[in-house]
Amino acid sequence: MYTDQGNSDSTVPEILEKIEGYFGFIPKIFEVLSENPPALKAFFDKVESIMVDDALNPLTKEFVSIGAASGLGSAHCLRTHLEVARQLGATDEQLLLSIIIGASIAETTALSQCLRVYDDFRS
Repeated sequence: MYTDQGNSDSTVPEILEKIEGYFGFIPKIFEVLSENPPALKAFFDKVESIMVDDALNPLTKEFVSIGAASGLGSAHCLRTHLEVARQLGATDEQLLLSIIIGASIAETTALSQCLRVYDDFRS
């Protein structure tokens, strides 16, 4: 898990080490942001503050991330969070349900918006 929350003296290598410690690898977004240390630091600080918050356990956070990535159609994020969830002990059934829930919310949003337009159009 991430440590040293709020350490403003973190260097790019330290940040990348923390990221790799959590994910088991360095996701592309952090790799590219490392070319702009202030942007990497700002993004990492936000992510770290979420990851160290214990209101949800790490696996639950990954299920939320999987659902969000599914709903947004973000294949790269989905792969990343599937891998982390698997490392945290998620089963195939849990992973699939997280994907289905996230994709269903996106589908419901699109259908709701379109049906509202259609309903207004008919009036």
